Amino acid sequence: MSSLKEQIKKAKKHPVMKEAKYVDYDKDGRAQIYVGLREADEFFSPYSYLTYELMNEQVADYIDTCASGIPVNDEITIDIHTEETTSNEEKQRIRKAVKRHNAEKVVILKEKLRRKTTFGLVWLIFGLALLFLEIIFHLSDYGAIGMLIDVAGWVFAWDGLEILISDRRTLKRQIIRCYRLINAKVHVKKYSQKIQRDYGIGDYYEEDEE
Repeated sequence: MSSLKEQIKKAKKHPVMKEAKYVDYDKDGRAQIYVGLREADEFFSPYSYLTYELMNEQVADYIDTCASGIPVNDEITIDIHTEETTSNEEKQRIRKAVKRHNAEKVVILKEKLRRKTTFGLVWLIFGLALLFLEIIFHLSDYGAIGMLIDVAGWVFAWDGLEILISDRRTLKRQIIRCYRLINAKVHVKKYSQKIQRDYGIGDYYEEDEE
């Protein structure tokens, strides 16, 4: 039986690793995300309504997953293919839903960022205050109590720093990705006849014989 190290080495050379890193670009240098639907209505949440249409959660997660593998500095094009012909009105609905979904995510993420910043600062200041008190009053000479205050001070201070540096950086990257999707070009088109024929969809679909 091969060792774990050998398995990892073999996996690194597997063709799927190259495929996972591959990004398709259009003629304008924009990274492309491909979405396949049967009809335009599948793009929207079944719980939304015409005056406030939201993206289908599964479609949104799919686009977010695809976008997460694209370098942050790259602009994006979202190519949505449907089996049925999509009207211009439906295309506009889809484009609006993409922008609305990501704009609302930005609002939520910014609120999380604000709370994280406040929380991190409070923990950092409280931790530094405990350490300062420990130094000023030489609480370490008081045995277990001094040691407890010293440990608590470092825990609060380091947790506060981690929130301010790591957690905030993660949220900022998510906000940038949302802005990028808001600015993405969204194309909605029907599958080409070749794709329909090759994959047996649309007018070329045939029922299996019993």
